[in-house]
Amino acid sequence: MNRFATTGRWLGAAALMVALAVPALAQRNVTLRLNTATLPDTTLPSLFNPDASGAGMQLRGGLESGTTALPDGNTITWDSGTTLVPTNVGGDYWEIDFQIPNDDRLNFKFFSQQAEDLGLGGWEDNNAEAGTNDFNIPAGTGDVTLDLHYFNKAGDQLYDWRPFSAEGDSIAVWFRVYMNTEDAVTRNDGYDPEDAALMVGARGNFATLGAEDADGPVADWGDGGDTDVGVRLTRESDDSTLPGYHLYSGVAKYPASAAGETAVYKFYFSDTEISGDAGYENGNDRTFTVPTASSDTTLHWVYFSNDRPTPSNLVTSNITFTVDVAPLTSIGLFNTGEDAVQVRGGFNGWDCPADNQDDCLLTQLPISSLYTRQFPFTSSPGAEQNYKYYVDFQPPFQDPQGNTLDIGWEEPLDYGGANRPFTFAGTPEQNVGPEFFNNIRPGNVIDDGASIELTFTVDMSRAVNFAVDPFLPAEDTVSVRFEDNVWLLTQGYEPGSEGLIDVGNGQAIPGFKLTDPDGDLIYTGVLTVTGPTYNGIGYNYFYSSEQRSGVISEGVQGFEPGRRRYRYITDTDASAFSFGQDTFKEPGASGEFVVWEVNPTGDIQPGDLPNSVPNGYEDVVVANEQGPGVARGVALSAPRPNPTRGRAEFDLSLERSMAVNAQVVDLMGRTVAVLAEGTFAAGETTLGLDTSALASGVYVVRIQAGNEVVTRRMTVVR
Repeated sequence: MNRFATTGRWLGAAALMVALAVPALAQRNVTLRLNTATLPDTTLPSLFNPDASGAGMQLRGGLESGTTALPDGNTITWDSGTTLVPTNVGGDYWEIDFQIPNDDRLNFKFFSQQAEDLGLGGWEDNNAEAGTNDFNIPAGTGDVTLDLHYFNKAGDQLYDWRPFSAEGDSIAVWFRVYMNTEDAVTRNDGYDPEDAALMVGARGNFATLGAEDADGPVADWGDGGDTDVGVRLTRESDDSTLPGYHLYSGVAKYPASAAGETAVYKFYFSDTEISGDAGYENGNDRTFTVPTASSDTTLHWVYFSNDRPTPSNLVTSNITFTVDVAPLTSIGLFNTGEDAVQVRGGFNGWDCPADNQDDCLLTQLPISSLYTRQFPFTSSPGAEQNYKYYVDFQPPFQDPQGNTLDIGWEEPLDYGGANRPFTFAGTPEQNVGPEFFNNIRPGNVIDDGASIELTFTVDMSRAVNFAVDPFLPAEDTVSVRFEDNVWLLTQGYEPGSEGLIDVGNGQAIPGFKLTDPDGDLIYTGVLTVTGPTYNGIGYNYFYSSEQRSGVISEGVQGFEPGRRRYRYITDTDASAFSFGQDTFKEPGASGEFVVWEVNPTGDIQPGDLPNSVPNGYEDVVVANEQGPGVARGVALSAPRPNPTRGRAEFDLSLERSMAVNAQVVDLMGRTVAVLAEGTFAAGETTLGLDTSALASGVYVVRIQAGNEVVTRRMTVVR
């Protein structure tokens, strides 16, 4: 026998017995939640600083017993030696879980190293509770979860204080925006924090939801005047050396009845001393869900236009914009002698006021259909800029009441109606264009005298099961709404009067109604399209009834590709043409984007831009599919990456063991690949596909598991 080995085993067992004989230290689990919106800085993770590790947020303090070691292995001290570091859980919100001994009082405060470094003071202000300057958890037993705590920089306050108050059953929401961004600063008449006339605010559907600010009820999207900023926001610091100098915030109060509703808004700034507005931030509308009355909230501060902070490498160049209106003239919409052409974008506030057109009005080249102008332009090299062209029709179109209608915006076919982009080169001179207005090229023109019977088809079966405002076949009417005013003008549409349809609740829409004579929830309709016009049509579907207060429009609204459908009459000599079948997309901010066909005369290919598909695309959903990639007991993730050039992967989840057949089919329904076939156990499986042998285009991944079928779309690009 090895005596030393035996002795070692005995000593180990003895040590284990001793360890088991020592009672475990009784402890309490503590959970704290922190909101740092009250810090006048940009501590939090953001679009341009996703790593919050440099924020230096800590919980510092001490136990009444004097021990610094906590039962979970953490250390708590009143200096940087503490190991209690909160985790950011989204926006301004942080959480921390730790343990303290039973029957031992904890005194603590939160500390921000970044605020300390900026000269703001890293410590919170004092507790207003009598007899102590610190926040505390009294000695006792049992787990502890404290209410949400706002980082206290407002003098003596209780732990559960709020930087705003809601009266009665109202819900307070705090808006915050950082204004010193490249987009805001480089606009003509742009953001100037020293301008006494500067106003910053948030505009949105406030009146619809019954919201008020300190000045009273707030109109929906303002009243259009320069002095109306919606919810008024104020600067958080008057010290220009601190980040709060460019942070603006304000509170809107919503009634309890608005809880659960979707609030839509954008930030905005204006100067009443200039003609026109400096305007809205770029990009899609912002949204949030109004919380319950018991959970007032702050919205995580954002950069204006989600743009980067003003960089130090700003340069000024001369940008020349050039647009060709020849196809617009050929279809009878543009009068060279009277109409004017403008360029509008973030750089000029998307505006061109009559008394200040130096940065927007283009001039015609002699004996030409080209309109051009050079503008000084300040930005940083590599920055993406957005713009559109605009026709100032003369005389202007008016509604029956004599109000001027703003219908001159182009809806560029190449971008699915979204804004045009260009990348600022930073060189002394840069040309943007020449390009065709609306991307209408000669190949898009339908000649004068042509008449085409155009069929639209949409499947409404999924809309019956929408969780919010589902489609009611017995009550609702399905219609097509055309969303390109320039195209509508070619079809004899007179804004504000002719060419409108009554959708059943007192509203009139430019479009036409569809029918479902056999009751299969496939709605169709035929429209006679007459030339001269162009073959790219922008539209969306909606449903409505006398019982509804408004129309239910499909898809996610906004300014990005996929904001509306585009399809093309690719045979312009035909007497009849049918668009591919569509499927009504779930509406709302969390809904689905619609797909749009690429312009056959342009260079953009399917998959180059989000939601773009080939001409003739059939937007068909499997009949028993309950949602994209979801059926009873079966879920299929979206492909990653998408679009893809090489290997794509999908996660298949099964609630129980099932026979699975996984295929990839093209838009003609032909099987091009088999991903898997056989019996799969319950749980998650990753399926892979090498797309190198597939041609560019859109494909459908189809999974049959038992009696259920789920699908996902995948775009292959080359």
